[in-house]
Amino acid sequence: MLFMATAPARPATAAPTAPVAPATRAKPRLPSDRTPSGISGLDELINGGFEKESTTLVLGDAGCGKTTFLAQFLHNGAMQYNEPSVLLSFEEPSTSIIKHMGRYGLDFAELEKQGLFTSINYRPHEVKKLVDEGGGLIWDTISSIGAKRLAIDSLTSYAMLFESLYQAREAELLLFDLLRKWKCTTLLSAEGINTEKMRITTGMEYLSDCVILLHHPRYQSGRYRAIEILKMRGGKHSEKLCPYEFVEGEGIHVYPGETIFYDVTAME
Repeated sequence: MLFMATAPARPATAAPTAPVAPATRAKPRLPSDRTPSGISGLDELINGGFEKESTTLVLGDAGCGKTTFLAQFLHNGAMQYNEPSVLLSFEEPSTSIIKHMGRYGLDFAELEKQGLFTSINYRPHEVKKLVDEGGGLIWDTISSIGAKRLAIDSLTSYAMLFESLYQAREAELLLFDLLRKWKCTTLLSAEGINTEKMRITTGMEYLSDCVILLHHPRYQSGRYRAIEILKMRGGKHSEKLCPYEFVEGEGIHVYPGETIFYDVTAME
């Protein structure tokens, strides 16, 4: 086969162009009616995020990652969407929570300097008094920084203050009424999934707009983690169980494209 050689074309002279300023990275735009979780992979399961000013109950046993889940929601909301946040801790000191979240790259100290984060520590009996009085000090903290996100860790000890389920239910109704008045998108944690401890807090799962279960059951010689969206008002949600894991420098990472096929209720 014969190939014809051709002379190389003379490159055209490019016209001079005006200098272009380097692009700046803009913060993502928030959907008008949703609050993105800030947790990798989760928003694909909850229709783009939580409904604004809604309440979400995060349930799970010890070690499943409830506190990390709440911390990522607060930190990434402030960092990625410029939404000030408040952590209300009933049990573990907030200083301890903030310290341990550093391993996931969540720098709350810097957010606090910028006026995008603050934390409050109360004993459960102190919170009961504040709620009875209308939550004045908590509301003052929320309004002082214009908080859009609130996390309460955890409600288990608060619910166990009361001598009867009736008293606990009345207190929970009062608390959730206050949460709606504060107009924050709120996450609350509580222990237990299928345990008697969780039954003590009965009522919270009905009062919440959304309920998320963090499963951490034993299977053969080890444990695995799965997330389940049990309930969500104001939008569609996935009904499958998806795996999640803890990632250094990030925290919880959900894998929405994968599915857990084990019967988690039989193992918990």
